[in-house]
Formats: sequence, C-alpha cells, structure tokens
Amino acid sequence: MCGRYSLADPARLRAAFPAIRFPEFSDTRIPVVQPRYNIAPTQEVLGVRNDGRDTAEIFRWGIRGRVNIRAESVLARRGPVARRCAEFADGFYEWRDRRPYYYTLRSGEPFALAGLWEEGETPTCDVITCEPNALVAPVHDRMPVILTGSQLELWLEAGPLPRELLEQLLRPLDPAQMDVRQVSRRVNNATYEAADVLEGPEELRLL
Repeated sequence: MCGRYSLADPARLRAAFPAIRFPEFSDTRIPVVQPRYNIAPTQEVLGVRNDGRDTAEIFRWGIRGRVNIRAESVLARRGPVARRCAEFADGFYEWRDRRPYYYTLRSGEPFALAGLWEEGETPTCDVITCEPNALVAPVHDRMPVILTGSQLELWLEAGPLPRELLEQLLRPLDPAQMDVRQVSRRVNNATYEAADVLEGPEELRLL
C-alpha cells in the first residue's frame, strides 16, 4: 500500500512538470504548497485531475475511506476509468518491522503518483498501487504507481483510456530509477511533520 509520502521541496515541481500550472509556492496561506515531510491519509494534498486544465489543486486524500486502490481492481472495472488524477510527491514510505524506509527517485526529482478522483466541495483522491519492484519487495508487497515523463501526459488525458494503455501505465517503476534508505521512526507518528523524519534511524546515529 501507500500510506505516507512527502513533498519536501515543492518548489521543484515547476521544473519537473512544466506543462502543469502550480499555485504560488511562497503563499503561506496554502499549506499544501509548503514543504511536507509526512503526508498522511485524510489530509489535503496537491494534485491534478484529467479535466483538461492541467492545473494543480487541493485534494483530500481518501475516497469514502479508501486511501489506496489496487491496479488490478482498476483494470478489472467494466466501465471506463474516466476520473484519473495524480498527486505530487518526492518520496514515499514503507515499513518492515515498524522500521520506516524512504523511497525516492535516484535523480532526487519529484514525481507523480497515479490516482483516481471524485467530485466534492474539495475533490477527493486515492493512490493506485501495484506489485512491488525489486527494490520495494523486501519491505512491502505493494508500491504506488509512479508516473514519469509521457506517462503522466497520457494519464491526464481527458476521457477514458483503452485497457491496453492502462496496463502499460499501471506497472511498477524500474528499480534502477529509485533509491531507498532507512529513516527516523518519528515518521511512524502520522501527526508528526518535521523535517527530521528524513534523518537516519536513531539506532544508527548512536553508533
């Protein structure tokens, strides 16, 4: 699953996604465009939906209590998968034996998580998960679907996509493009959002 992620350096989004219009990152009235180190379900997140506007906006993470949806469930739908979105991140967390591991792109750039959205006063979203790649598999049996480059452009096209294309998009990212490291157990607390969650684990710092 994907239950926690980060957007520690939102100012890098414009360079990484030049086709998307983002709000002003210096506006402190918009919490979702400030550095976020421990984004948790039910919180407001920054994303974009496939409505043709290519404009980042605020979503609430969770659709009727559903935080994640399996890629297999999306592909099994009989009707078209029309309401697609992406949430912006620069890392995500998974746990093994309560020890948190932090996954990023090897380039350090931000990326997009594939999701679905539903309308509301504040639109809601979830994160699509798939089978893990070789880097994630030792820690967890699922990982979020990460969209890069032209994949994001295809995902955000208005209207339904053919099943063959969905199958190509909803796959694990090549592990050669990713890095992982163990981080502080402070991130285990979903209400704790300071930058020191990205520090190395406490037991290693004491050696």
